[in-house]
Amino acid sequence: MKRKRLFFGLLIGLAFGISRAFAAESLEKLLSGYLANDMQLRELSIEMKRTLLENEISGIQNGFSFKISTGTITFVPGSDAYVKFTPSLSLALPETRNLNISLSSSILFDSLDSTDTFSNTSLKASIDIISNSAKEREIEKIKTQRKILEAKRNLQNGFLNAETEFYKTLQSLYQMQAKIVTLEKNLYDDKLTLEQLTAQGYRSNSTKYRTASMNVKSDENDIKIQTRELNRETHIFAAKCGVETDFENPSDFLPADIPEVTPVSIRDFSSDNYVKTESAKWTQYINSLEREADSAITLKGNAGFTFNNERTDSHTVDLGSDFTWNNTGLTVSAGANLPVGSDSFTPVFTLGISVDPNAFRTVDLNNQIRDLEIEKENNDITNAQTAFRTAVVAQRTELSNLQWEKSTYAESLDMYTTLEADMAKYYKQGYVTQSEYKSSQVNKENYRIKCIINRIDFLIYNNSTKALFVRDDEFISDEKIGEAQDAKE
Repeated sequence: MKRKRLFFGLLIGLAFGISRAFAAESLEKLLSGYLANDMQLRELSIEMKRTLLENEISGIQNGFSFKISTGTITFVPGSDAYVKFTPSLSLALPETRNLNISLSSSILFDSLDSTDTFSNTSLKASIDIISNSAKEREIEKIKTQRKILEAKRNLQNGFLNAETEFYKTLQSLYQMQAKIVTLEKNLYDDKLTLEQLTAQGYRSNSTKYRTASMNVKSDENDIKIQTRELNRETHIFAAKCGVETDFENPSDFLPADIPEVTPVSIRDFSSDNYVKTESAKWTQYINSLEREADSAITLKGNAGFTFNNERTDSHTVDLGSDFTWNNTGLTVSAGANLPVGSDSFTPVFTLGISVDPNAFRTVDLNNQIRDLEIEKENNDITNAQTAFRTAVVAQRTELSNLQWEKSTYAESLDMYTTLEADMAKYYKQGYVTQSEYKSSQVNKENYRIKCIINRIDFLIYNNSTKALFVRDDEFISDEKIGEAQDAKE
């Protein structure tokens, strides 16, 4: 009777733990809380919002521009007092061939009532005739949009990584729980051995008895250590999920079951969306645009009209141009101030030439570097495609293993469930020993937990497969992006 009370006491304890698990937290609640408390997700969310704001700033700075200035105001008091300042106004339209229009003047108010109140009043317009500025602006827009896209992808993958970390942590808790079940079985077996020695008349100071007693104490210590560790890790996990840690038994907290998911197939994704391939092709694309935008020559022109030009003592029509031969380092600037409305016609011409000899010497070297960059880009794409083929094999093999484990564990669980029911009946009839009955019960519990762990493996597998690809079509709306992060606020 004593052995039966010990045996049924352990069974009731284990069954109590199992039954309490059905009152555990739901998987969805734990995951939602875990994501809401993940600091990395908060940082990624902030970074994405910052990128969107920076894009708005860039759009403002690179768009229509209007500036007005008083210039330096000079005031001289006294009998010859005067005030002089040089106001200016400028208008820039980058989208229209970098069109710039400016108006400036020198204004003088003095006590002598000078008739030259306005001087050097100039209206000027400049525009790109031949340049790569339009292409460069377009490239900058593409880069900005890419930066926004990558910020969204980082947040998207951040959720996926946090979810995977959640499942891995949960899985480790189940594994610790399974280990405790096995340790309890060992403890029961060693206690039975100790009772058998006592019944056989072994003294407490005999070698066999002391060895058996030490085994029992060792088992009890192992269970206490493992239980304390499970409690500690479960409380930490609960805190990360934002759940009140008022449970006494981890089984009261851990989900009793994990829902099955349909495994994704790596073949459902396009090879072009493989992260490494997509990144390599993007790099090649943007670099090719920059190479195409790198024009050999640049020609800019400007024209204007100056009232009371101090250089000619008359009104002038002002013309100018700047020419640059980029590959040679040659720069030529020319200008002319043509007087109008005066008795004499004395134009002023300007000319400037500069040459950088090093530009000639490095042209061929730069071309070689460009060829090497193109070769590297093609090589990166090839390597990415090779990596994709390897990933296909790895993921398909992993899925096959998980499906085999699922089938094997399910069959074993069914077998041990039936066996446990039979053993309970046989034990009552006296056909099997207590140890045999306990073994069938423990085996059933072990395979129940293995089935749960296998389901978590499928969740992790799905996430790891998705993480191999860009999934821009899965982006959630901006209103939902911060939903998990704002859940507690």
